[in-house]
Amino acid sequence: MLIACLLTAMPVPQAALAGDYARTEILGFSGDGAHFAFEEYGIQDGSGFPWSNLYVIDVARDSWTKGSPFRRLDEIDDSQPLDFEAELASTRAANHEAASTAIEAAAISGAGATVAHNPSTERGADPHMMIAGTRAAAPALGPTIELRLSETPVQRPANCPEGFGTIQGFRLTLTHDGETRVLNDDTRLPDSRGCALRYRIDRLVVHYPEEMGRPVFAVLVLVERIGFEGPDGRYIAITGRL
Repeated sequence: MLIACLLTAMPVPQAALAGDYARTEILGFSGDGAHFAFEEYGIQDGSGFPWSNLYVIDVARDSWTKGSPFRRLDEIDDSQPLDFEAELASTRAANHEAASTAIEAAAISGAGATVAHNPSTERGADPHMMIAGTRAAAPALGPTIELRLSETPVQRPANCPEGFGTIQGFRLTLTHDGETRVLNDDTRLPDSRGCALRYRIDRLVVHYPEEMGRPVFAVLVLVERIGFEGPDGRYIAITGRL
């Protein structure tokens, strides 16, 4: 494998000696709520290369727009001391530039507010449940949204190695205004998910469109999957209207 060859040819930086959990930047919704965008980025475990994935999503279809996602991985030479954060910043800037036309076409404006956040470092909250008001302002916090996630074993894809645990899909429901609906219910894993082991509800972003139509939402789910040197953390977004 390419990564294995790279590891024998160069020293592994300190930043790559563990599983690689992505960091995120929420680019937000378009003003009309039709599109949502976010970026995940980090230093790849094993190789130590900086990477960035940027997603532009059609909210109503809950699917990527044309050309999305924008993925960039820069193979840097770390035989000499490097500032990995500076290298990562350069990779991210280049990927944002590559995605700029799609971001402009989707009219992403940073609209929306994170009304609940349960990061992977949190140890006191249930990773499979999130309850939040829809407006990040007191005292009118808006109607409540309740998210519930359950993990469901699925058939192991042929490319997923044995010995790392059960390969899992997930079911996600949203309850709002007395109605519960299913946002996701896996029967098999999409190829883009990798070899998923665990999930947690990470974030809920809500936006009330400018024309005062139905509010829109994006749920970020953290996927723990088999990585090169340990579990890797990557994000998926599920979108829709309330």
